[in-house]
Amino acid sequence: MHINLHWIDLTILAAYLATMAGIGIYFSKRQRKLEDFFLARRGMSWLPVGLSLMAALNSGIDYVMQPAAVIKFGIILLIGNLSWFLLYPYVFFVTLPMFRRLNVYSAYEYLERRFNLAVRGLGAAIFILWRIGWMATALYVPCLAISTAVGRDDLLMPMIVTLGGLVTFYTMLGGIRAVIWTDVTQFCIMFSGLAGTLLIAWWNVPGGFTEIFQCATEVGASSTAGLVADTENVWKPLGEFFATPVTVVGILVAVVVARLGTYTSDQVMVQRFQTTRSIRDARQGFFITAVSDTIWMTALAIVGLALFAYFQHHAIPPVVQDNPDNIFPYFLGEVFPIGLTGLVIAAILAASLSSIDSALNSLTSVLTVDFYNRICLNRSRPDDTSDEREQRRQIRVSRSITLCLGMIGTALSCNVHRLGTIFEIANKLINSFTGPLLGVFLLGMFTRRANGPGVFLGGFVGTGVTLFVVHLSNIGQVSFLWPSTFGLLTTLVVGYVVSIVMQSFSPARPQWTFSEILSRIDLEEER
Repeated sequence: MHINLHWIDLTILAAYLATMAGIGIYFSKRQRKLEDFFLARRGMSWLPVGLSLMAALNSGIDYVMQPAAVIKFGIILLIGNLSWFLLYPYVFFVTLPMFRRLNVYSAYEYLERRFNLAVRGLGAAIFILWRIGWMATALYVPCLAISTAVGRDDLLMPMIVTLGGLVTFYTMLGGIRAVIWTDVTQFCIMFSGLAGTLLIAWWNVPGGFTEIFQCATEVGASSTAGLVADTENVWKPLGEFFATPVTVVGILVAVVVARLGTYTSDQVMVQRFQTTRSIRDARQGFFITAVSDTIWMTALAIVGLALFAYFQHHAIPPVVQDNPDNIFPYFLGEVFPIGLTGLVIAAILAASLSSIDSALNSLTSVLTVDFYNRICLNRSRPDDTSDEREQRRQIRVSRSITLCLGMIGTALSCNVHRLGTIFEIANKLINSFTGPLLGVFLLGMFTRRANGPGVFLGGFVGTGVTLFVVHLSNIGQVSFLWPSTFGLLTTLVVGYVVSIVMQSFSPARPQWTFSEILSRIDLEEER
């Protein structure tokens, strides 16, 4: 059985998509300076920033991926939530104060101050590869889910093109303000759809939540050896350990590296927090992001348990058996009522478009600030004091870049399916580049001896190692959890060793380490 969309469902979807476009048009008239387009004049409060960042850093990938992954691997995946205990003090006391003090448009401005222009360019280039991969995947997933649910595989490519055009349109017009407020709207839709999903799952499982939670010990049974046998793996060859698809250690390390990378070196995060009025707003916004993300991932895991329980009482069709990514779309088409179907499809779209618009705006800021202004105009950062004509020209350039990026991301999205299941795609394509980029920033922030040539080589080699491990994961020799970690370690080791060797040829700039930057912060003024 497939979804036959009722006119009520279609009306909900049309209203949602029209609202997104309307927000972009509304804010288009308020973009007079580059500071408006990228930083919203640094006038945003903590609540919209926190809600929008949570929506930006999660996507429709989670809607499809997380329930299927829980069924396949078990609730052990929730161990990733523990990463917030490490992440919260790190972001609160390290990255937020540092970037607020630097007062940057782009996170990679810091790399030029600490090292040189080449390292800045490398960091920006790695980010571009990372976020274009994120954008392409986030666009592909909801279109796959919806086309599967309605039983029309032929709609997949037209949907990708249509949604890619829509998100490019409102991001290009409205800048970061449109992105933030569309993401706030999409946050509300995401959680409304998730609440509806939990209620429908509870209603359709005979034993209700009691039976659903009893399934916690049954899901992932086929992967039990890889999940719980870490102690034994210590005594096995390292190759066998790293080839195990999912392990407790692998999950925790992969999530910690990914999130540390996001909150240290991701322009999406840096730019979003730079839009706040003060460091206090930024910290409060981060707290909202952390709490809502934990609720989101936990609720999606419960959805996975509910789907597992539901199919204990119903036959599993071949389309679901052959590809676990189809389990949620099939359930959506099988049991959801009129009206709620449209809401959940809108929620899947909202979760994805919130990621895509944020990636688009951040990619545009990097290309405008780190490449167009720095290389073409020879400015270390945009000139905030330039005349109105120059400011408008900068906005036109930024909008043109957004349009080109939207076209590239849409084209790539049409070919994402070649990489495997969505859970594997998410770790290979989205999270892989976080490791090398995180390594470059950590060398700058916490080592006094790291210099430009050493860090550049470390980041370059680390990225190459990451891509090689991704290849190994494609052929089953290494788990898809490890590419980012291998890239991080390679970047740190190569970057530091080469820096020491080349110290006499290229002195370091320790005045831009984290401790030196923090020592110059006037905390009372920041508050």
